[in-house]
Amino acid sequence: MARNTIVVDRGDADRPRKSKSPTARPDPTTTHKMRSVWFQAREAWPLRESPIDLLLQERSRVQAEMPLAPESDRWASVGPSNIGGRMTCLICHPDHPERLWAGAAGGGVWHSPDAGMTWRSLWHDEPSLNVGSLALDPQQPDTLYCGTGEANLSADSHPGIGVMRSLDAGITWQVLAPAAILGLPRRIGALAVDPFDSRHLLVGGVGHRLRDAAGLFVSRDGGLSWGRVPLAGPAGYRCHDIQFRTDEEGLIYVTITAQGVNSGIWRTHDGGATWQQLGEGLPAPAAIGRTSLALAPSDRNVLYAQIERQGAVLGVFRTGDGGDTWTAVGGRHFAAERQMSYNNTIVVHPADANWVLCGGVDLHRTKNGGRTWTKVTRWDADRGSRTYAHADHHALVMPAGEPGAIYDMNDGGMDFSADGGTVWANRSTGLATNMFYDLEVAQANDDFIAGGAQDNGTLATVDGQAHTYFELTGGDGGWVVIDPQDPNHLFTTWQFMGMMRFRASDGWKTVSPPEDQAKPWMMFVAMDPKNRKTLFTGSRRVWRTKDDGDTWTAVSEVLDGSDITTVEVARADAKRVYIGTENGGFFRSSDGGATWSDNLASTLLPGRTLTRVQSRAEDADVVYATVANFGTRHLFRSADGGLNWTDIDRGELPDAPALSIALPAAHPERIYVCGDAGVFVSDDEGSTWANLTGNLPNVPVVDLVYHEQEHLLTAATYGRSIWRLSVD
Repeated sequence: MARNTIVVDRGDADRPRKSKSPTARPDPTTTHKMRSVWFQAREAWPLRESPIDLLLQERSRVQAEMPLAPESDRWASVGPSNIGGRMTCLICHPDHPERLWAGAAGGGVWHSPDAGMTWRSLWHDEPSLNVGSLALDPQQPDTLYCGTGEANLSADSHPGIGVMRSLDAGITWQVLAPAAILGLPRRIGALAVDPFDSRHLLVGGVGHRLRDAAGLFVSRDGGLSWGRVPLAGPAGYRCHDIQFRTDEEGLIYVTITAQGVNSGIWRTHDGGATWQQLGEGLPAPAAIGRTSLALAPSDRNVLYAQIERQGAVLGVFRTGDGGDTWTAVGGRHFAAERQMSYNNTIVVHPADANWVLCGGVDLHRTKNGGRTWTKVTRWDADRGSRTYAHADHHALVMPAGEPGAIYDMNDGGMDFSADGGTVWANRSTGLATNMFYDLEVAQANDDFIAGGAQDNGTLATVDGQAHTYFELTGGDGGWVVIDPQDPNHLFTTWQFMGMMRFRASDGWKTVSPPEDQAKPWMMFVAMDPKNRKTLFTGSRRVWRTKDDGDTWTAVSEVLDGSDITTVEVARADAKRVYIGTENGGFFRSSDGGATWSDNLASTLLPGRTLTRVQSRAEDADVVYATVANFGTRHLFRSADGGLNWTDIDRGELPDAPALSIALPAAHPERIYVCGDAGVFVSDDEGSTWANLTGNLPNVPVVDLVYHEQEHLLTAATYGRSIWRLSVD
């Protein structure tokens, strides 16, 4: 097709730069980030977190029972492969520090043979691609271990299935220790192999519920059997860090948080037979939260600890006697740091015990043992500048034999410094691990792909290439809307109802709705396909603009007291507008938003979050609704504009959150639906279903867009970026 020229690109000097998130103080009684409530409503409610065993069961069931769509094995990754997503851990080969293995929060294990210059995925269809930790056996470096489940303390840090192992440097993997059978934590953020005994393994994990397995676990038989170390008595606790001393057999340090007075740093000299809680010079144990440790390779007596409390840095501490006594060395330097239960890491230079880097939102360095500190990265600087490294640092590695080299894993992939932290460069080529909230493809130019990504803003490519994505706007990127006739007219959003408009005639402008009450984490936006200066969005009430976002009007009262989660302006009749809510409510307007119905959800819709409402292209009365969570049906159809509903899931689709649908105008009876368990298609309005997941990675598919002229189905994932399939 003839493609419209796109003028919104990285050369546009007026495009908005990365912007700071709202600074509303989080609830100090919880570690969860603000977005966690949004995720829980879609993935887990009424449970505390997504039940991964049920998800695995449902994936297996539909694979066995549902026929495969013929084109299902032809999905291709379309990036981004030049902007990394959230990474949690990194290890390097002891003799070849350029050989790296990294774990993605939701995208599996990756390998780089060249210090991060290029990456390739090692995981694709493993039971869980949620990674919390990696370790290798110092005596057999080709033996790798992976602790699954992200342990950064937020409910959108997804659980895993236990410990995986590779005996061939990551080429093949097997489940070594299934959490469901052996009682291991679902989120393993620390994993270590005894350098003197390859059969002695330790894992540390966290949980979010009282009944969750959590704490320090030990295996003496290479991972076949495990037992929890009762550092805090019989009660559960969280274990955040494990460090073996490589020059003294039996010397191990761990950090934990527990109810009461058992939190802090623990040490054993006899390989774990007996443990001692370290305390002299440290804060009171009850005040200690998540703690990261770093052992100085060049001085066996020197350790550093970065300690969190209620999201802030409680202090950075140093010991020169192996942990017997500690001294605070952070001063007031870290007072502005935040989210330390989520981003918390520390490392010591391999040849200089006084050279330390601490990671939070930014990175901080001392070269004199903590007497003075310098902030060496600026997360809000321009991408590509010398001091820019992405925010939220989760793992730091300074390999031996490479003076000054620093590998930094964060929410934007990997950043690298060759000079000890003064100059930084991103090394994420090939690292397709972005976590998308939504997706948009320009109908007037299928090469223009855009989507809102977790902590990476709104990312776009204008030539359809995986390696050419760039950031349009910052924050946690939200819903994107591209004019179906003019791709140079678009809107991007970010958390808490931030919105910008781009037009070729006048560039970027902030056009956020003036909501001063409850603002959702992510707002859904829909454009009137005929009157393209008219848009609808929602908080707990409906907002409308008729002048391209310059002014907004609240056109409804609060609907059912919950956030609006989906908006549909019918293609067949622009006066018909549909709304879905987090409480499962369904509302409609038949006059372009001037008046609204009562809740039409009826008793058939299950009262769970409606993730999408969409009508057929040629008939505004035929409308479909997808439903989140587990333990319910997930796709419903109405032939009369929502007055009556039919279950077209019927238990054939997986019992897992359904997150989006696509309804091709060229195929009125075809339905594409996606969610946590993959992608599925029906050619007869839901009477029969086929599995279209095929060769997609084993991650949630959050959004689908069908391109009418090119017959392309594009899918956004939460953890493995964007994929595309040619259909028809």
